Amino acid sequence: MKRTTIATLLLIVLASVSTVIVSADSPHFKTGPSSVDNGMTATASGSLAGLGNGDVIITLNFPNASGATLCTNKGGTEAPGQNPALGVSVSGSQFVDNPKNGTLRFSVTTLVPPNPSPAEAGCANANWSASFSNITFGCGTLTVQQETFQGSGVYVTVLTANVCL
Repeated sequence: MKRTTIATLLLIVLASVSTVIVSADSPHFKTGPSSVDNGMTATASGSLAGLGNGDVIITLNFPNASGATLCTNKGGTEAPGQNPALGVSVSGSQFVDNPKNGTLRFSVTTLVPPNPSPAEAGCANANWSASFSNITFGCGTLTVQQETFQGSGVYVTVLTANVCL
C-alpha cells in the first residue's frame, strides 16, 4: 500500500513538471517579419507575442544565397570575378533572455560570409585576392526557438516564417 501511494505521488509530480515545460500558448508575429537587404548582410525585424517565459533564439538563414565576386591584383586593380554567382550560405542569430510577458521585439542580422578563394571566384591566378562585392539572398527562413522551461538549455522550434529578398 505504501509503495503504491509513493509511486502514485511520484507520477503526479512528474506529470505536473511535464505540463509546465512548454508554456507558450500560441506564438505569433505581432508585427513583421520585415526584411532588408543590406548588401552583404540581411536583417529581419518584428515583434512576437504568445511566447512562454523561456529564453528565445531567433535565427535568420539563407542557405542558397549567391555572391557577386571581385578579384583584386597585387597592384590594387579590381576586376569582376569570372564566377559572379558563387553559392554561399549566410545566417545570423539573436538571443533574447526572459521575454517580458511572452512578448519581445527582435532585429536579427546575418553575418558577412567569408571571402571566396581566388580559384572559387574565377580570378586570373592565385596571386589575386577575392572577395564578395554583393550578396543576393533569395528566400530563406526565420526560425524562433524557445527554451522548454527557463534554465533548461533545451530549445524547441515554436515558429517559422519564410523570408524573401
